[in-house]
Amino acid sequence: MAVRILGQFSFDRGEISPKYAGNVDLENYQRSLAMCENFIVLPQGMLTRRPGTHFVTEVKDSSKKVRLIPFEYSALDTYIQEWGENYIRFYRDFGQVLNDSDETYEVTTTYSEAQIPETDYEQVSDTLYLANSEKSPATLERVDHDDWTLTAGPTITTKPAEWTGTNWPKYVTQHQQRLCFAATPAKPRKMWLSMTPNTSGPRLLTFTTGTADDNALVFDIVGTGEMQWLASGRALYLGTTDETRTVSGSGGFYEPITPNSILNRDHANERSSNIKPVRLNNSLFFVSLSRKRLHEFSYAFEDDAFNAPDITKWSEHIAGSGTENGIVQIAITRDPVPIIWGCRDDGQLIGMTYDREAGVYAWHRHKIGGTFDGNPWGKVESIATAFMGGRDVLWMVVARTINGETKRYIEYMDPFHDPVDSNDIASARYLDSCISYTEETPLSEFTDGQHLESEEVQVFADGVRLPAQTMAESGTITLPSGKTATEVLIGYNAPSYAQTLPFDPGSAQGTGASKPQKLLEASINLLNSQELQIGRDIDSQDRATFMTSQTQLGTVPELFTGYKKLPINGNKTEAVSFVFSADGPLPCNVRSFTLKLETGS
Repeated sequence: MAVRILGQFSFDRGEISPKYAGNVDLENYQRSLAMCENFIVLPQGMLTRRPGTHFVTEVKDSSKKVRLIPFEYSALDTYIQEWGENYIRFYRDFGQVLNDSDETYEVTTTYSEAQIPETDYEQVSDTLYLANSEKSPATLERVDHDDWTLTAGPTITTKPAEWTGTNWPKYVTQHQQRLCFAATPAKPRKMWLSMTPNTSGPRLLTFTTGTADDNALVFDIVGTGEMQWLASGRALYLGTTDETRTVSGSGGFYEPITPNSILNRDHANERSSNIKPVRLNNSLFFVSLSRKRLHEFSYAFEDDAFNAPDITKWSEHIAGSGTENGIVQIAITRDPVPIIWGCRDDGQLIGMTYDREAGVYAWHRHKIGGTFDGNPWGKVESIATAFMGGRDVLWMVVARTINGETKRYIEYMDPFHDPVDSNDIASARYLDSCISYTEETPLSEFTDGQHLESEEVQVFADGVRLPAQTMAESGTITLPSGKTATEVLIGYNAPSYAQTLPFDPGSAQGTGASKPQKLLEASINLLNSQELQIGRDIDSQDRATFMTSQTQLGTVPELFTGYKKLPINGNKTEAVSFVFSADGPLPCNVRSFTLKLETGS
């Protein structure tokens, strides 16, 4: 028998496909995980627990789906819009916008539940331009926080003759001070670019054609695929069901597009879905027609061309299994951690931590607390991001079954735990659909939890995890044993799990991957943590203790940084791996681990 010590010192490839589980000699394998659930991979390679979600309000009508759309009036004045059937509601500064009478502010629309997901949008200054194949282009203009104007049929100068009835452009973007529309049902490869500004101002809805440089343009994209999206970047980007293309001036990507200077290039034959893409720096990310893959469309100097590699190659399972499952929407947070987020048909949230220079493309999956449609997680149906409170905030619509009824809630992801010192545990936020309280006087009873009626919830009081409780119909929680607290969180538990890939301990003959192995002990390198469990699998884990002989009775242990060792009990077998996890409201940040195992030789 031989005892060997192995280690993994980065997780910056995230959760990879089980199809790679035998490729133990690849460098990416040695930086990956078999499961990364409710953990987020940071660009530095460390794992941190996904922050919880904060409850804001129930949507207007939980029986119908809604969509979230972002709006940025200025860097410090941003909004999330709730688009439901025939209405829009607004969120600002982490709360709902109210009118002068302290009632929910709302704008009436004529968009049906079915039309809302098929509506494209582009913000230009204080106006959102809207495109839908069944409706005339529309505008939504912000005048003040609680004063928005929706114009369903704005004046279109020299309106294209094709735009009529139920034959309107599906897609819209802005490029080089022109508003760009594309793809009516009758002409799925046709584009219309508005006139550029003159001394009288913008002419974004003026489509007077001619030969002058500022005239509008109308042209067809040669090929067979139908247009699926438009986006602005180094050039005017567009995706179709057959290829990915650019439109620019004939002299190069930075030359303006004019009636006398236009060049349309085919760059990659990757098929696109009609999911709105997102951009980070010089890369545009779009979803494949199958909705199973994410592509990065960017210029490669070494090739002198645009490429669109599949960045789900190592994690081809991440969009979900089966032909009916796939990505339905994507969004991006850039600060403090660049992450491309997506929601799947089954309601799981997925994310990819991205650092192109460092080669970080790390996928992770997230199950939001609650239950829906027979699944033990809340279903994320729509996502959007906005810069609020000094960071990019991911907002989401989460559907849950509560008391036998479907409820849809607006929630946002709390910030990463960034403690000011080793005693700062109470600032951690890891509960979902949570409500928080900060009181001047210690209290024992907390109200306003009606949205979690009859649900089992976790309670976090002044940095201490209390026993789980069932939320009363009144939405009231009473702390046990007469305890009082000033800072309290109440919400769903959302456990975080990470499973390692099978190890190759080596042997005198070379590989030891197929030899019987027995796990003995794991040493986990933690940063600012107070929760850790380790075991052979999810169902058999031991919890680490963070109490020491110096911890005074009745006090909260300090955040721990260093190695925690725990034995792993299991039989000798082939292809061994282990699970480490964290649940409840406490932080867990894993930098690396070392593993002691016993092999046959």
